[in-house]
Amino acid sequence: MISKRVYTIQFKRKEDFFSDLGNIIGFIERCVRHSIICTADLILSGFAFDRLKEASEFSKIALAKYLEVTNEKTLITSVIEEIDGDFYNNIKVIKNHEIIYSQAKTQLFPLNNEEQYMRSGCRKGIGFFEIDGIKCAVMNCFELRFVDLWQRVRGAEVIFILAQWDKERKHHFEVLSQALAITNQCFVVASDCANTGMSKASSIINPFGKVCKDGKRGVVCMDINLNEVQEMRNFLRVGLEDNA
Repeated sequence: MISKRVYTIQFKRKEDFFSDLGNIIGFIERCVRHSIICTADLILSGFAFDRLKEASEFSKIALAKYLEVTNEKTLITSVIEEIDGDFYNNIKVIKNHEIIYSQAKTQLFPLNNEEQYMRSGCRKGIGFFEIDGIKCAVMNCFELRFVDLWQRVRGAEVIFILAQWDKERKHHFEVLSQALAITNQCFVVASDCANTGMSKASSIINPFGKVCKDGKRGVVCMDINLNEVQEMRNFLRVGLEDNA
C-alpha cells in the first residue's frame, strides 16, 4: 500500500506578511516527515493589488524560508512574483530544500479585475510533477471552472487546488472539486482561505468522489491510500486505467 499524509492549511490571513509567514513556518515544522502540505492561494499576501511590489519582494524572503524548513516534507503554495516588470501568481512545489515545480496562474479572475494587475501564464505550462513516485498536478482557484484545463491534469493520481473562493459560490467550489475527482478518478486536495467572505471549503476527496475530510475545523489532515486510485480506474474503465 502506498500511503501519504496530506494537509491543507485553511488559514486566516492577516495584513502582516511576516506574521503570516511565521504561522505557516510553525505549521510546516509540526507536520510529520514525508507529508505534503498544501496552502490556500496566495496565503501570505492575498491579491495585494495595492502592494504588488512589496508582496513580490517578500515572496523572495518567504521562498528562502520555505526552502529551509521543507526537509523530508513537500510544500505546495503560491506567491506573487515579478518577472520582467510584470506580476504573476506562481505556484511553487518545494521538496527537500528545492523548488521542484513552478506553474503560473493561467486564468485571471475577472470579478476583481485581476487581469489589470497581473499577467497570466501559458496553458501549456500546466503539467505534472512527482512526489515520492506519486503523479501529481495542481490548479489555481478560478482555473477549476475551465473544464478544458481538466484535460491538462488528466491522469494525475492527486490533484491539488489552491483557492481563495468566495462564500457566495461555495457550492460551486464543492461540486467542481468533487466532479474533478470523479472524472479523473483521483484524489483531490483542495485548500481554501479562511478570511471573511471566503467559502472555507477545504477538503480531501477520494477517487469515488466522496468528501473524506472537510475544512469545518480549519486544518484538514488525512492519510490517503494511493491504491484507491488504481482500484477505481480498473473497476470503472474510462481510459485512465493505463495511468494507474
